[in-house]
Amino acid sequence: MDDKTIAAMNDAEFDALVDHFIERGEDQVTPRTFLQVMTDVAEQRSQHEVELSGRVVNGEIIFDLPAPLPVGANTLYAGDTKIKLNLRVENAPVSSRSERPRLDP
Repeated sequence: MDDKTIAAMNDAEFDALVDHFIERGEDQVTPRTFLQVMTDVAEQRSQHEVELSGRVVNGEIIFDLPAPLPVGANTLYAGDTKIKLNLRVENAPVSSRSERPRLDP
């Protein structure tokens, strides 16, 4: 393993680290300590929030630049994961004409 922090690892690297730790059989750690560390890691991963903004142009999502992550049309990248967005527009039923939302240009 290299010197990456646990928070910087992708899922496969983290799983390999845990497997290696379990298989080595030395430096025994109690289940309670192990579970506490796992809880701490999970909490750290869930604390990183990224906000993206953009607009829809001719059916494509165009993210505003600069963006906190690498982005493309309908696509964003998080670590080694490519996320392709396929959204559709649905019109919600409106109970009366006066409640219809106004769209500003």
